[in-house]
Amino acid sequence: MSPRNARPQPQRSSPQEPQPRPADFINRELSWLDFNTRVLEEGLNPDNPLLERLNFLSIVSSNLDEFFMVRVGGLRQGASSAPDASGMGSRELLAEIARRTQSMIARQTRCLTGELLPQLAQREVSRIDPASLGGEEFAAAERFFREELFPALTPVAVESEGRFPMVPGLTLHLAFRLRKSEQSKDQLLALVPMPRGFHRLFQIPTPGGVRFVLVEDLVRFFAQSLFEGYAVLEAVSFRVTRNADQALDDEESDDLLEAMEEVLRARKLGDPVRLEVESRASPELLERLCQAFGIDAQEQLYKIDGPLDLRGLAPLASLELKSLRFPRFESQPVPAFEDASSPFEAIRAGDVLVHLPYESFNPTLELLRAAAEDPGVVAIKQTLYRTSPDSRVIAALERAALNGKQVTALVELKARFDEARNISWASRLAEAGAQVIYGVVGLKTHAKLLLIVRREADGIRRYLHLSTGNYNEVTARRYEDLQLFTCDGELGTDASNFFNAVTGYSEPRDWRRLMVAPTGLREQLGELIDREIARSTPEAPGRIILKMNSLADPDMVARLYRASQRGVKITLCVRGICCLRPGVRGLSQNIEVLSVVDRFLEHSRIYYFGNAGQEEVYLASADFMPRNLDRRLELAFPLRSEQHRARVVEMLRTLLADLRRAWRLKPDGSWERCAAKPGEPAPRAQATFMEQALNQAEESRVKRLSVFRPQGPGSAPGVNH
Repeated sequence: MSPRNARPQPQRSSPQEPQPRPADFINRELSWLDFNTRVLEEGLNPDNPLLERLNFLSIVSSNLDEFFMVRVGGLRQGASSAPDASGMGSRELLAEIARRTQSMIARQTRCLTGELLPQLAQREVSRIDPASLGGEEFAAAERFFREELFPALTPVAVESEGRFPMVPGLTLHLAFRLRKSEQSKDQLLALVPMPRGFHRLFQIPTPGGVRFVLVEDLVRFFAQSLFEGYAVLEAVSFRVTRNADQALDDEESDDLLEAMEEVLRARKLGDPVRLEVESRASPELLERLCQAFGIDAQEQLYKIDGPLDLRGLAPLASLELKSLRFPRFESQPVPAFEDASSPFEAIRAGDVLVHLPYESFNPTLELLRAAAEDPGVVAIKQTLYRTSPDSRVIAALERAALNGKQVTALVELKARFDEARNISWASRLAEAGAQVIYGVVGLKTHAKLLLIVRREADGIRRYLHLSTGNYNEVTARRYEDLQLFTCDGELGTDASNFFNAVTGYSEPRDWRRLMVAPTGLREQLGELIDREIARSTPEAPGRIILKMNSLADPDMVARLYRASQRGVKITLCVRGICCLRPGVRGLSQNIEVLSVVDRFLEHSRIYYFGNAGQEEVYLASADFMPRNLDRRLELAFPLRSEQHRARVVEMLRTLLADLRRAWRLKPDGSWERCAAKPGEPAPRAQATFMEQALNQAEESRVKRLSVFRPQGPGSAPGVNH
């Protein structure tokens, strides 16, 4: 795709311009740890409600699990690999990761045990030690253990010289040291995995407040029932994290589905990369566990002075206790769809831009539902990367196939940690009669695109849905994303060519409006940056604003450095990883980097180029990372409507003005929280977006009530929200 205006040839750096050195890049893994620290800071922030703080602590644990499984697992596999762009080698990096994560987990645990749990107890939300229970409460706990928990428990004896039992990754276990009798000197070891399918919290029936016991505490307390005739000397929780960075060579795989299932099996047996153990564990037990799992006690052992795996506390963080949560917010109806008799009519009237989660995901679901039932729809084509467990998107596609529509679903089986779900969805769709494509050989399909082909009175029309986020109705309520509904002819042609390319042998080389990775997105972004350099003057500096999840591609970082050296003013809003070092004199003094961490996950990708006053705005599925630009199918698409461009530019201004949930990256690589000066307003971007959505929905409702619209036998009701 070519921008509206002709572009000059790419500019080369002059000899006077300093070239990026390793010191000019921030290490990717350490930058990610900085991001997770910013999430942790929201858990530590006393301005947030207690249960929301607990939720942030849970997110920190979930993030760390994936980080160790993928990034640390990969580093340990390639521990002898060459240094990265920042000059750090794997050995040095692993030691620094251990130092930082030990500190992070210690802060997280102190916050939980020293602040949140005591303060929650004062608000009648209490963690209870089973030993303190009495009367009816004890009877209820004992009944739950004996009738429900005990039958599901399976103690596993550990032979002193034998092979250690297989311990699946991320499964909470209790390790018991036992002795046969008081006279016996021999000590035995047994493991008890906490059974899957049980909530981590057993809520004690009580007339007021919430009182709960952790399941592992119940098992520990009633352990004698498991080991009749033995004395329990020690009972300690532990958990192993295994390497999940399993590569799939789909070019060598005859059956991708079967190969992916083999990867999932192998992941359960990956090498241990982290061992978490309660700090109360004896030296003898620690030594035995470290030896069994091949754990380096200096770098891979994490002794935790509190509960392990705070993901299990997520149900507690979800309690509907208004005084302990953020004020409730419901995604608002989209006026363009509310005012139309069908989704097709709404889109024909003009492009519709939807801002999630402030506006509802329902128009997407309604468009799919209508397409499945509409007799005029002849084909539906869609990419699917991550979907929800009970997906209405999949149900609509299944219904469409059963209704005889031509349904093509490009299901990405290699979407990490969603592989099993996607395999299941792919099988269901195939059984319904859909044409299912299991991704593209050598690439992951990360693009978000829905194409509906409909026969109408004036001929065939293509309806498109393009998005920065996944077709997942659950995360659509928690992730910030942008969606475009359109029936633009040129975008429609590009969409058809895209699906032809990934399902057949077509190789389109001239996209009209889309920018596509890996067949040009990197080069076109570079040209857009170079154009900004060429049109920048001291009187009217070029302007670039980029919003994304991660910036880690060395070439794109170097291009942005060059633009800064040529006077272009650059603002980056990067939620997570940022390997660029801003504010360095002579290199990046014209670059500012911000990061917003708030109740909703900032997820949209927006590329803004000032273009000498002829602004261009693109929305995209791609971050500036090598995997997105070189190893994935990604899409970036322009906002052609002046109204939508202006709306997104205003969104960016609002986001970059945040002084309550934004952080600024300093030249030394550290982050500082943005703050208003005393007496000045402290705007909060996400609160502003919520207020705007509520006001827009109310204005639309009042407007509709002021107009009388007759509904005859042939008319259809509007979209139901």
